[in-house]
Amino acid sequence: MPTIPRFLPNAARAVARVLGHESRLVRAGRPVYEWLLHRLSGGRGLPWSINGVPCRIAPHLRARLPRVYEAGVARFLAARVRPGDLCLDIGANAGAYVLQLAHWSRPDGRVIAFEPSPAAADLLQYHIDLNGLAQRAEVVRAAVGAAPGTAVMHVAGADGRGRLGVENPELAGGTRAVEVPVTTVDAFCRARRLRPRWILMDIEGYEIAALRGARETLRADPGAQLVVELHPSAWPLSGTSRAEAEAVLAELQVTPVPLTARGDVLATHGIVHLARAAGGAGT
Repeated sequence: MPTIPRFLPNAARAVARVLGHESRLVRAGRPVYEWLLHRLSGGRGLPWSINGVPCRIAPHLRARLPRVYEAGVARFLAARVRPGDLCLDIGANAGAYVLQLAHWSRPDGRVIAFEPSPAAADLLQYHIDLNGLAQRAEVVRAAVGAAPGTAVMHVAGADGRGRLGVENPELAGGTRAVEVPVTTVDAFCRARRLRPRWILMDIEGYEIAALRGARETLRADPGAQLVVELHPSAWPLSGTSRAEAEAVLAELQVTPVPLTARGDVLATHGIVHLARAAGGAGT
């Protein structure tokens, strides 16, 4: 079975340190290096780990799926996700959390990953197949919001900053518009008769809308837990105000507890645990 000689990535890192990771020579040589990694792995992906979770990834996604990835969030989840848990990963992109959630919930836990961007969903499915998780992880090619329907998404390949409705200013001029289906947590869980234990969200400013569409599911199970990346600066673009966000959190009876956020969590981008009044993190 093909293997990647240990000296190769060590040598590549040494060259990049000397020349500079974004030097012209390193950038020019990167596609060749990634092709070589792909060939040496026999098309089986690059042996890797994310926060200590062993996995295989597409070689060209090493920077997007670093070995240390939001470590504080990973520690929080690793200590609480249990075997058999059903996890929804909303805005899964290439699968950094899908791979970890599948590992933490093994042997019989399930992960349902929502990703509306066509290119990102393709990469996500590739990583699920590459890691032999097709029986426990599923890709749903849809956005999640407050009501079912369709929406226009502005995407830039598989870049995780794609956004519904309006172009992300960080990607200005580099996106294309695609129409994507939209579901809600409630509609999806009702149709499948699901009771998720964990719901993760990273959807570029539409998280409050998605929480509106999860009220029925959360009422049905006080033990369901939420980890959400808040994007307050993007809320106006998605039709949300701080007052509306506060009202939704109050209705759901959740308190945002910072995992990466600092200061005023409803004013600053960051990841929070939405601790519930009943069935908190320790349940």
